Amino acid sequence: MKYPKTQYAKAIQDQDRVSSPFLIKYSAVATGKTGKPYMNVILTDKTGDIEARIFDNVPKYNAQAVKDTFVQVEGNAQSFNSRIQIHIKDLIILREDEVSSEEFLPPSFLNAERIYTELKAIVASMQDPHYRALMESIFVDDAEIVSKFKKAPAAKSMHHAYPVGLLEHVVSIAKMLDFLATHYSPYLNRDLLLVGGFMHDLAKIWELQYEKVTDYTTEGRLIGHLVMGVELIEKKAAMIEGFPNEKKLLAKHMVLAHHGKLEYGSPKEPACIEALVVHMIDDLDSKVNAMRVFIENDTQTGMWTLLNKQFSRYFYKPEWSRKV
Repeated sequence: MKYPKTQYAKAIQDQDRVSSPFLIKYSAVATGKTGKPYMNVILTDKTGDIEARIFDNVPKYNAQAVKDTFVQVEGNAQSFNSRIQIHIKDLIILREDEVSSEEFLPPSFLNAERIYTELKAIVASMQDPHYRALMESIFVDDAEIVSKFKKAPAAKSMHHAYPVGLLEHVVSIAKMLDFLATHYSPYLNRDLLLVGGFMHDLAKIWELQYEKVTDYTTEGRLIGHLVMGVELIEKKAAMIEGFPNEKKLLAKHMVLAHHGKLEYGSPKEPACIEALVVHMIDDLDSKVNAMRVFIENDTQTGMWTLLNKQFSRYFYKPEWSRKV
């Protein structure tokens, strides 16, 4: 390994001299107040992201410093608007065999096999033979889906945006739906609820690419996980002899309605109680995770976080999260 990792994004302080490899997460040319172009770059490693700027030789670096590229960065760190920013003086494009790739990818702090075992147990507990067969065909029998599902994040940045995040999110939702099925019995169909919980975001395994930097695939941008999820239900249900059409339609509706409102990207709004419940529990689990992760990663000292742009507010910090 020619370029060992010696500095990490979250450890870099104001006025530090920076000389270390990073992975480029984002890069774009912008124009400064004087009309001179500069490059806005986000560098990443296993500890997180750090902003960077290139002010000189922009045409040269613009063709080289592209997303998913490993680079050796030479520069200086400065504090700007309460954030650390690297002013890059030079960078070298690196081959993948010149770095240790695990230094640049977010760590898998979740135990995928343990969570997947929980998922299989919930699937096995389903009473409806058709819904159970459908879920087994996807989450147990399809090796490609299982492999991707154990690795995928649930989003690019909004919530559960880390390895195994999608599996964590789905099982978390399934547990809450299981409870609510009993709490609101007999008005909720437990197995239909679980189909919605399991399937609502599953197609993100194809909507996102996450081998290096998480981003949308071409299929994700053109089709999206709601439509891909419905296509998967159609395909798998057709392979199960005697699968009732009404149950197939309800399963599809759970996916199509899980964003809740048309303006939130749902082709359909919830038209059955189960679809409404799945939408609301999905929204709850997503927001709790987004808030928790933001509070945990906030660098502000004291009782309040910095401004959260997603929620447009500051958050009160419980004692366990406060930095002294």
